Amino acid sequence: MISVAVKVETECGTCRLPMPVNTLAREVSCASCGRPTEIGGDLWQALLRDPLYNGPRLLANEARRSSAGKLTAAYLRRGPSCQGCQKEIPLAAIQEVREQAMLRCDRCARQTWVRAVPAPLAGALANITHLVGEDPDPLAGAPAPETEAATFPCPHCGSPAVFDGVNRASTCRFCGASVHVPDDFVYRGRRRVAAHWYLCFHPSITLDAPASQAVAAGLFDWEGLPVAAVDAEGNLYCAATQVHWCYDESGDVRERRDHVLWSVDPSLNIRWIHRDRPEAVRLLFCLKDALVVVGEGSSLRWLSSSTGTPIDGPRGAAPRINVELPAYAPLTCYPDGSLLFHRDDRLRRIAPNGEEIPVWGGSGDPGNEADDDPISDWEDVPDCPVRLPGFVDGLYRGYDDSLYVVSPLSVCTFARFDAHGRKICSVKLPERPPMEEPHILGADLHGNAYVLLYGLVARIGAAGDLSIVLQAERDALPGSKMRIAVCPDGSFWLFGEEGLAWKFESGGRLLFASEKEPRPKKVTKDELYERQKAEQAEAFLAHAERLRVRRIEEARGEIEWKERQNIKIGCMLAILLAVPLLVFFAWAIWGRSQP
Repeated sequence: MISVAVKVETECGTCRLPMPVNTLAREVSCASCGRPTEIGGDLWQALLRDPLYNGPRLLANEARRSSAGKLTAAYLRRGPSCQGCQKEIPLAAIQEVREQAMLRCDRCARQTWVRAVPAPLAGALANITHLVGEDPDPLAGAPAPETEAATFPCPHCGSPAVFDGVNRASTCRFCGASVHVPDDFVYRGRRRVAAHWYLCFHPSITLDAPASQAVAAGLFDWEGLPVAAVDAEGNLYCAATQVHWCYDESGDVRERRDHVLWSVDPSLNIRWIHRDRPEAVRLLFCLKDALVVVGEGSSLRWLSSSTGTPIDGPRGAAPRINVELPAYAPLTCYPDGSLLFHRDDRLRRIAPNGEEIPVWGGSGDPGNEADDDPISDWEDVPDCPVRLPGFVDGLYRGYDDSLYVVSPLSVCTFARFDAHGRKICSVKLPERPPMEEPHILGADLHGNAYVLLYGLVARIGAAGDLSIVLQAERDALPGSKMRIAVCPDGSFWLFGEEGLAWKFESGGRLLFASEKEPRPKKVTKDELYERQKAEQAEAFLAHAERLRVRRIEEARGEIEWKERQNIKIGCMLAILLAVPLLVFFAWAIWGRSQP
């Protein structure tokens, strides 16, 4: 079991003194002035987001810090231990606790409060099974630790008067005088210090998480914004353009752009990856067993969702629809492979074979008629098949074929229509969506919609209730340049530039962040130039060395040749000198031999 020790501190809103927060509670009392301070669930969730995500990935005793509002937390990966003698608490004893219990240390007899994660906190503390070492929270029904009664000296006789910590008035048991315990004594010496308490993770949380493998494999590597979609099983499909610097055939440094298409399952295990694919400029629309990929010039491709390989389109689909889509036209797809988009102030639905078909069904479909007087206020939309306003920022077909629409007219408004075009609800949004960005909308299986606005992610419930899930400033996200893809369980993905991607629970708790995982090192343009210079310098030195060696060999060969020539000349001279001498000696010998 992996555990993370956290130490939380804040500032008392009344006396402005540092105040430790040694328990995960909605209300904490200041030990100096006794005034309570409320800590909302959203604040706790924002504070513990980093410890929950980074904690299992830390090395042993590696420390980090996080903050939210006036709360600050220091956390490190360490096993639970007794706060009295620092002896490690057996994990088996912690796992045996079903609700809550006081565990006594067998070395120093100090008690440690252990509790299972209560149901109200389960959403904010996913993958956490137990909380260890907190100060007992009376509101949670925690058993009080065994303590000795405090005493206050009687002002008359000086005898110790028992003070129970609650009632300020007591009676001296020796002289019978009334004793009033002042505030200074009540809180004197009771100022607590921040102490570690522990988040114990589920045994299934291990160090070799698939998220690290997906990032290390180079999947989350792009320059601009990717296009993405999620199918009914929660599998993520992503098409991105990856930029690399490399050498061309002539050896010059150039930029190479690869179009990559890949898929991962809900646990971020890699399902498949394909490179050198045509660029996908539109969303990837998920059918039951196929992906519809819209490319340049409204070209369509059907790919197998399980392998990513091309398959035949449904109903004799043409490779290109006969309507040129605007660059940023909102676009969605139906199970039959037909595309629905908004153009020229009206909805249009194109079948896979390129034919235009009714939007809502039936011959008198107003969605296919031009609207000379576009509706600018969703409150005026009748409860019947409708014409949409003159401009639409977002379209999304839900799992039940309901249609979700975002219109940025005088008041940015969200609306939901059923499969027959009847309005279910409409909500005014607090901000406008990013300009010219069609990937701003998605919905889960339960009809909850998520809308990406400027610096916000808004959640609209099936009944039309609006809530803000994420804020860019609070949650350290880019204020613009993002895209969204919603999973069927209500979790959702956000995608930014430079390989940034985040996955959140429906309530906004961070599940995955690509920038926090180890990335493969990419060769930059400058590094490639430096490498090229180094290679050229090395080649030049090698060439110079070869020239030097060749010159030395040539000089040595010339010397050897001269030596051989000298030897030959010497031999010839010796022969020339030896022949006359031989003739002379032969003549002399012959002469002596004559009578």
